[in-house]
Amino acid sequence: MATKQDNISVSPGLVRRLLRENRTMGKQLADHEFKRMLGELSNPSLFMLELDFPGETPVEPPVIPSIIDDPISRKLPRINVNTGSILSVQNPEGLKPMGIHIPDIPPEQLRPALRALMTAHVTEPFARFVFLCDTFRPIPFLGRYKFVYEYLGQTPIARAAERAAFRYGISEVRSVVGTRPVWTKSE
Repeated sequence: MATKQDNISVSPGLVRRLLRENRTMGKQLADHEFKRMLGELSNPSLFMLELDFPGETPVEPPVIPSIIDDPISRKLPRINVNTGSILSVQNPEGLKPMGIHIPDIPPEQLRPALRALMTAHVTEPFARFVFLCDTFRPIPFLGRYKFVYEYLGQTPIARAAERAAFRYGISEVRSVVGTRPVWTKSE
């Protein structure tokens, strides 16, 4: 049963104060999340999760279906790419989406590469990341900090990048190791 809501008047001063407090708390929460992330990245066993299911028959890794030539997919809007929970910015839409390829590398290389990328990202925000991961290893970590990611498996990086360009609006993919360009959108 619905009840009639009272008309509440809210002063412009109260709205400004709430917006200011929201920005301050958002920045503090992002700082906390970033410090928590750095602590996790200093753990040598972070990406060493090994699951073993005795008696299970392994299946082939999935291949991501192509949506490039699908006429129905052309009508769908792009998926929003957020900045993750470690960054609080005034205008996140002003940061372009960028693909970051995470190849199958040992955790000893992945942890410092992610630490360097995230530190640069927080120090001077330059993009909204779409992580393209060859393995499942980094996905739980990226999910905890609310980043956008896709598992590639056997899908070639060029095909996955074209799909991500269509879905998220990225124009380039860089490697997490050394940040060299791996793929650039051709016009």
